[in-house]
Amino acid sequence: MAKIRAVVDTNLFVSGLISPKGAPRKILDLARKERFTVVTSIAINHEILEVLHRNHIYAKYNLTEDIIDDISAFLYEGTILTEGHYTISKIKNDPEDDKFIACAIEGEADFIVSGDEHLLGLKHYRTVQIVEAQTFLKVLARK
Repeated sequence: MAKIRAVVDTNLFVSGLISPKGAPRKILDLARKERFTVVTSIAINHEILEVLHRNHIYAKYNLTEDIIDDISAFLYEGTILTEGHYTISKIKNDPEDDKFIACAIEGEADFIVSGDEHLLGLKHYRTVQIVEAQTFLKVLARK
């Protein structure tokens, strides 16, 4: 059986990095253990790295450039990195979220894992299921 592919949205990814507990951290730990494959894009990676460099996050969570370099290496080398050729205009209330759907379609992801109400409100797009972190953990537990 093919390994599950999932796009992890920026907020969940960052939450998983800065909080030692909770579903987002478990998801990132499972990604590093290769229990599923993370699908991402240059636009998503830029957003994640930009958020980590925001002073209120960088300073509060004692991030260092070494830590961010490790994260960057994972994002660019430990994932399926889409080219960004696919564009979509689906989420009218928050067009910035369209990049997660486009990435999922281009990278043939099975899931988008998100806490964002605009994405979650869709429930699915084509063959991609859009789920919360806890739901995704239940899916992985069944595999």
